[in-house]
Amino acid sequence: MKIYKLLTLIIIGILLGCASTEAVLSEFDETIDFDSYNTFVLCIDDLFVENTKYPKSDNNNIRQLIGDQIEIHMINKGHETNVLNPQLQVGFQIVIEQKADTFTNCEIQDDYNYWRKCSIDTVTYTEETLVVYASDIEKNQIIWQASKACDLNRSKKALKPYIEELVETLFNEYPKVK
Repeated sequence: MKIYKLLTLIIIGILLGCASTEAVLSEFDETIDFDSYNTFVLCIDDLFVENTKYPKSDNNNIRQLIGDQIEIHMINKGHETNVLNPQLQVGFQIVIEQKADTFTNCEIQDDYNYWRKCSIDTVTYTEETLVVYASDIEKNQIIWQASKACDLNRSKKALKPYIEELVETLFNEYPKVK
């Protein structure tokens, strides 16, 4: 029976590993000319930890790395930082959901291949998603957002390049042309 539990955990691990290759979900207001925006400010509130139950996936270091990458990509898209008179506010949200899957494991009795014992196992896991957005400050409206499933529970060494790649993938969907 322990083999079935181990096999179940391995299968879930593979499925969760595959989740990181999910496509980016992105949408934007098609009536807006993104090239008309020149200035932005990063939403400071997004730098504060929200998911305190998951300190390995949401902490000050992770939020600062994400904020820094968003700022870099906004500048690369032709925007300038302007805290006093910004046209756009950009920010992000780390969404963490706890989910559970239930599996039925049955052991086969060797003598006549009858089911000897069946049990129901529940495996609990977390699913993380990074959402990046830009909003028009004057209209008080989100004009672009992109999201992607992610895994922020990484070592410090692996975290920075992972966040760089993750934010870059999201900003590939940003509609502004330089």
